[in-house]
Amino acid sequence: MSDRGFDLDSVAALISMGSQYLLQHREDRQDISYPNCWGLFGGACEDGEGAAEALRRELLEELNLEVLRYQPLLTCTYDLWFEDRRTRKAFFSVELSEVQAGKLVLGEGQGMAWLGFEEVMARADQVVPYDLSVIALHNRGVKRAGFLGRTTPPGPA
Repeated sequence: MSDRGFDLDSVAALISMGSQYLLQHREDRQDISYPNCWGLFGGACEDGEGAAEALRRELLEELNLEVLRYQPLLTCTYDLWFEDRRTRKAFFSVELSEVQAGKLVLGEGQGMAWLGFEEVMARADQVVPYDLSVIALHNRGVKRAGFLGRTTPPGPA
């Protein structure tokens, strides 16, 4: 367990372009979680590295993407009893233009694909469960945690 209290501290980028989401086809290796599945780009934080730093590093390594703008979306803690580990994952929203999307170079994984929400759901049994839930939230209009698609915070009750 790390000094942060987690067996794994990681980040994931929900990369979108309009109504399309960019997913990575994960490698088919037994030493990674959810091999041969589809998921968001990202990875583990290195020692002493903050989540935003890890996001930038991972996207540069995996897509040759220099991230200049991102929005923190949410952070989840998973107590994975079936694996006897505790994981924290910070999710960030990254919106790309067509020009940026055209410059992506896959550096990790078997492949990548831009998929609409219906296409993601059609292969839901092949998508990393944690990532699937965040894609569903985003599709529902949650652009920033807690706002449920509203453009301003809710008023007093």
